[in-house]
Amino acid sequence: MSHSASERSGGLRALWNYLKLPDEVTDFERDYLRKVNKVGLLFFLAHPPVFVALAYFNDTGPLDAIWLSALVLSGPVIAHRTLSHPRAHAVVFGVTAMLMGGLLVHFGQGPVQIEMHFYFFVLLALLALYGNPMSIVAAAVTVAAHHAILWLVLPSSVFNYDAPFWVVAIHAAFVVLESTAACFVARNFFDNVIGLEKIVSARTEALNDRNAAMKLVLDNVEQGFVTMNRDSVISAEHSKVLETWFDDVEGGTPFAALLRQASPETATWFELGWDEVLAGFMPLELTLHQLPKSMKVGGRDLEIDYQPIGGEDFERMLVVITDATARVARERAEQIERELFSLFQKIVEDKAGVVEFYLEARELVAHITSADEANPAVLKRWIHTLKGNAGIYGLQSIADTCHDIETRMAEESALPSERELTDLGARWDEISNRLASLLGEQKQRIELDDEDYHGFLQAVVAGAPHEELAERVASWKYEPTRQRLARIAEQAKGIAERLGKGVDVELESNDVRLPAERYSSFWSAFVHVVRNAVDHGIEPANDREGSGKSATGHLKLVTRQEEGRVLVEISDDGRGIDWDEVRRVAALGGVPANSQDELHAAIFADGVTTRDAVSDLSGRGVGMGAVLAATEELGGQVSIDTATGEGTVVRFSLPAPQVQA
Repeated sequence: MSHSASERSGGLRALWNYLKLPDEVTDFERDYLRKVNKVGLLFFLAHPPVFVALAYFNDTGPLDAIWLSALVLSGPVIAHRTLSHPRAHAVVFGVTAMLMGGLLVHFGQGPVQIEMHFYFFVLLALLALYGNPMSIVAAAVTVAAHHAILWLVLPSSVFNYDAPFWVVAIHAAFVVLESTAACFVARNFFDNVIGLEKIVSARTEALNDRNAAMKLVLDNVEQGFVTMNRDSVISAEHSKVLETWFDDVEGGTPFAALLRQASPETATWFELGWDEVLAGFMPLELTLHQLPKSMKVGGRDLEIDYQPIGGEDFERMLVVITDATARVARERAEQIERELFSLFQKIVEDKAGVVEFYLEARELVAHITSADEANPAVLKRWIHTLKGNAGIYGLQSIADTCHDIETRMAEESALPSERELTDLGARWDEISNRLASLLGEQKQRIELDDEDYHGFLQAVVAGAPHEELAERVASWKYEPTRQRLARIAEQAKGIAERLGKGVDVELESNDVRLPAERYSSFWSAFVHVVRNAVDHGIEPANDREGSGKSATGHLKLVTRQEEGRVLVEISDDGRGIDWDEVRRVAALGGVPANSQDELHAAIFADGVTTRDAVSDLSGRGVGMGAVLAATEELGGQVSIDTATGEGTVVRFSLPAPQVQA
């Protein structure tokens, strides 16, 4: 029993809380009710003339219409002037509306008296505009009391016929039904329209809380987050870490302007790539991949990722910038360790070759990084030679850096940037310092193998002249070319392996010795000819077998001395030189190629290459020019013999060194 009473009490309390509005009155509600109350008062002031007219035509007392309507109007007029609470007017106006309805029905006695009852229902509905259920409750109670009292006292004032009580009950039922619906409409109107200010305020507060929480996140994450629209204009919201990487991070500025603070090159790259993104000619994933993915800012390595918001037809783009400095440094250190380990193995096998590479590379890096006004053609040769030799000795980080510099020089017809040269110098220093400690102090040593030793011993036993013996001993200070050719043979096999080809190398040194220091530049550039022979000359195994050759290609390296000259030859059994193709690409580059002599010269011209695509091995059209320059610096000449399908011989004629006994 007590449980039911408690439930009834709770239900009544909930009903009361629903009908009674919260105490707080917002500025928006106050202003709204001020306007509605004014309109309501004017509406009621228009009633007396109508009532007088009805009373006159229905002979129901025009004078009564005047004083009764004036009496009813006194309520809203007094309320308008005295009540300060705007909601109180709604209750007064609810009662007034029903009293005005009662006067309308009373003075409108006649055939349409019943139809005039619609006034009550229309006004009950209109009262919902106040957004106050209590106004409708007051009106419903008033009309119910009006009908019940007048049905007993003056029935003709309500009905134009002798209506029984059940008719009054039906009217009351309709009033209850409409009042219930009107209360629901009024409360919803208050909660969702009149109370809009509260809703907006609450949602604004919730958004502020969310924004504060998001700002807390953005202020404490180590990644840079910012969004930009299709015009690449960034939003004001961003993670705080961006402000430590860039001087000015201001919403409403182009993303390229942000990048330009640290790297004008990256900004230009982004602008060009973004045009492709918006053009939509290629898949979005592909064009986004072409945007800059990394940049350097104040010694930091930053990685950039682009994530469209909304799929292919994105309206905004999320940009995520990550500080990858530690990871890049770790990966670089790991790469250097791998490269140094590879060099250590080569030191064990051929220390003299590694020493020579180190000295040559150190000199090339010095030339390249200090070449502010160097001849572009010479600079390209230096970079290309450094790339080739670094790749052969396993220093892929140096080779990749050179390849990137070459690519930009070719694409933009520009010299290396200061950042590129600094990066190359820094990478070389990281390796050079470690490599120098591995190699130790370099002292000139004379190395003799069994062949040198027995040859000299036989000459002594045979009684060779002292001058001949002295000349032999003096030549021991020079490097045997058989060592050099053996080193080059290993390099050729390594290049072939990278290209997926098989190559046999035949050596013929003929006991030639050359001063290593004087001929080091030539041997360094000679690698380009070796790469061309393996890459351009030797065909893939399937092609070779199709033309009746063995699947494995054949190279022959020869040195010999004739009539005061040293001849260095490299021959292959590959496809031979396609002179028509040389003529075509030479013409594209504006290089003369009409006669056979001009065709031979075109082979060594910068930019002339028969390769359709550039790789990390060849395709720049620079290597042969570097070889020619090194040869001419020694006072030598180059000649080429080739036969289609049979192979090519490149022969260098160099002045023989004068051995001083």
